[in-house]
Amino acid sequence: MSVDPFTPVTLGDITASSRIVMSPMTRRRAHLDGTPSALMHEYYRQRAGAGLIITESTHPALIGKGQPNSPHLTDSRDRTEWARIVDAVHTRGGTIVMQLMHSGSAAHPAVNGGRQPLAPSAVVPRPQTLLDGRLVDHPMPRAMTPTEIDLTVEQFAHAARMAVDAGFDGVEIHAGNGYLLHQFLASGTNTRDDTYGGSAPNRARFPAQVFEAVAGEVGHQRTALRISPGQSANRIHEDDTAQTHLALLAHPGVQRAAYVHTVAGSHPDVLDWIRSSWPGGWVDNMGTAPDQNSTQVLNQLTTHLGSGPSAVSVGRLFISNPDLPDRLLRRAPLTTPDPASFYGGDATGYTDYTPWDYQTDRETTRV
Repeated sequence: MSVDPFTPVTLGDITASSRIVMSPMTRRRAHLDGTPSALMHEYYRQRAGAGLIITESTHPALIGKGQPNSPHLTDSRDRTEWARIVDAVHTRGGTIVMQLMHSGSAAHPAVNGGRQPLAPSAVVPRPQTLLDGRLVDHPMPRAMTPTEIDLTVEQFAHAARMAVDAGFDGVEIHAGNGYLLHQFLASGTNTRDDTYGGSAPNRARFPAQVFEAVAGEVGHQRTALRISPGQSANRIHEDDTAQTHLALLAHPGVQRAAYVHTVAGSHPDVLDWIRSSWPGGWVDNMGTAPDQNSTQVLNQLTTHLGSGPSAVSVGRLFISNPDLPDRLLRRAPLTTPDPASFYGGDATGYTDYTPWDYQTDRETTRV
């Protein structure tokens, strides 16, 4: 079965204008204090033609920051600047969801205010971390106390409240890619012997609590969950990948989510369960290659949608093609992104990619 990627889709209470979703991508163009910048405002405004935009990972607490120039949503100034971005996307008819992420053990004192990183257990994610081109030693994280767990849950809830105030159409909780919530799920990074460790349901407890706290502010049908079952980032090791992730997905509150978002290369048993048993929306990132042409990408999207997902998220091609859905629809040429400008920097490789001009059959000079 084939599915038209340009048809609208409803994900809980979130309506996407097409099934082509802009994947969350770390770009690191916020101010050093984590406040969203004017560059970010323009970047998201340019890409409002996506069926749905999912923002880059945004921290609900400074202690959860792992890289310089990554954004926060912790105070009224952050909320004001994010609201300007939301307004710009909405003005162009777009829909935008905030992704919240706490780095956990992957955070670093050089960028998180000098604090020792928090984690489910004292397991260092890597010997060294690359910060602005420099390799620096990565500290041992501190195992979170029950009080710190409760505080972190409230920090997610507080950020979700501000996201609602800023006008976001929903909130996606990042529970993958080796960050804090994934660290709790994984047996290799969670060696606790209390109610947050040991069995698969216990390891899923903290991510489920975060989900319920966010849903309490946003509504279950505007709360989503991103997972990466089987991924090994940040020293993640999972002895029981499918069992643990299915314990989280089977949680009664999580079952009411707007959608679950999976990444390319996710564990096939988890994907099969989602395909057959998940009651809500499903956004899947299938991993397009940067050198594909429009026809190849469109055929891949159409075929993949026919296999079960409600929508498909695309990453790198949205970096260099701000008008990606329109280019695919018209079979226009695609611009290849420049990896050297992915993380940090100025407008180069960020807001200077231009849409296609269908009258002159070439890229325009400005957006």
